[in-house]
Amino acid sequence: MFHKKTILAIIVSSLVLIAGLTLMFSLNQEKTDTQENLTKQQHALETSIVKLLVSEYEGVEAVSFNGWGYSPETGSWATIATINRDNTISFSFDGLSGLEEIDGSTYHPDTFKLEEKPGFEDLPGARFRVEEIEKTSIEGIKIIHSKNQKED
Repeated sequence: MFHKKTILAIIVSSLVLIAGLTLMFSLNQEKTDTQENLTKQQHALETSIVKLLVSEYEGVEAVSFNGWGYSPETGSWATIATINRDNTISFSFDGLSGLEEIDGSTYHPDTFKLEEKPGFEDLPGARFRVEEIEKTSIEGIKIIHSKNQKED
């Protein structure tokens, strides 16, 4: 009788351990999948930001991103782009699905020296021109994405 209880306890303990390990690996995989999806969204949005910059400013040759920040208080995302090594502009977004979620951009007029393309002041906001912006060619533009600072 004692022997059967010991074997049963070992079996139950083993099942609990296996279930716990399975849950732990499952949650870890879910976290990894979520992070990979987030990275893909950020990469795609950075490419769209480059198209936006090329469509609005003269002489864009290179754009690098410093990473993304998230504010749990506001639910917004932000990144900073540096254009041609010395023009910095920050962007905020309500989400990462695309330019239609752009909330705004800011730069310091004393340090941001890119010239706006003719007619820029007459354009509607970026979120209303997404289809047009996405058609912008970025061939020949050097892009350094924020994730691992890889260059395209």
